[in-house]
Amino acid sequence: MSRRASARLLTGLTVALVLSGCAAAPDCDRIPGVRPGVCPLPVAERQPAPDVTLPVLQTDAARAAGVVELSLADLTGRVVIVNFWASWCGPCRIEQPDLNQVHNLLPDTEVVLIGVNIEDTEANALANLTEFEVAYLSLFDPVNELAGRFSGIGARTIPTTILLDPQGRVAARLLGLTDTREIVALANAVLGG
Repeated sequence: MSRRASARLLTGLTVALVLSGCAAAPDCDRIPGVRPGVCPLPVAERQPAPDVTLPVLQTDAARAAGVVELSLADLTGRVVIVNFWASWCGPCRIEQPDLNQVHNLLPDTEVVLIGVNIEDTEANALANLTEFEVAYLSLFDPVNELAGRFSGIGARTIPTTILLDPQGRVAARLLGLTDTREIVALANAVLGG
């Protein structure tokens, strides 16, 4: 392996560890159902989530709730599960049934799931939400106005799921495909801590 290739590999691994949200936390307890090394950040290390008001994709759920636009700050007081996705993203489509289950399992008085559709067209995003019968709200972020403010989130890193604590601080990050068990376990850990 060339020196340049080795340097790129080392840089990539370092970035992946930093983005995992728990790379340097040797005291991270293993949470059943959650991939190794992923845990809520210690409260003292949590930073406020970036916030932008974005339009809500107008599904039946959005129309019923009367919500036209929303920001993450509007959801303070609950654990917020933020899932970044796009209709053209194969892994996003694979995990959608699990996200629907998460929405149905967690008490909306304590935890809320919100989607953020990135780098997509409104028509394709709405078709995807209809196809998968998504009952939770999804923000429309075609130019990554919100996604770009979270380190490392973009077209090449979705799906990504971020959990915010009730104070609106980034508590945990899941890169790549996730499932019902993992999200529920991590949301409960954030809720309890």
